[in-house]
Amino acid sequence: MTHSLLPALLLSAVAAASPPTVAVYKTKCESCHMASGGSPLEELNFADGKWKHGSRPADIARVITEGVPGTAMQPFKKQLTPQQIARLAAYVRGFDKTRKAAAGRSITPP
Repeated sequence: MTHSLLPALLLSAVAAASPPTVAVYKTKCESCHMASGGSPLEELNFADGKWKHGSRPADIARVITEGVPGTAMQPFKKQLTPQQIARLAAYVRGFDKTRKAAAGRSITPP
């Protein structure tokens, strides 16, 4: 997959997880990242708002696609389609509790 196609695929990814996306997460990701995305290991935790390799869906999709050399994160480009990766990236991004908290805050002028 070329990197020029990735933004278009990410834009078409549905933020709400479809049952197939949940199933992919459950079979491919949950054992390391936990069902809630809140792994007790910081480097595997999606819920704490700390994104070592970038928090944009494109960044997350790149990690899913290519893996992270020198870590247990293996590439999934041969196991998942570009569409599955894009949907999975959007789903994983949704675990970030700090993003939800920030969206819920109202800003009042002084």
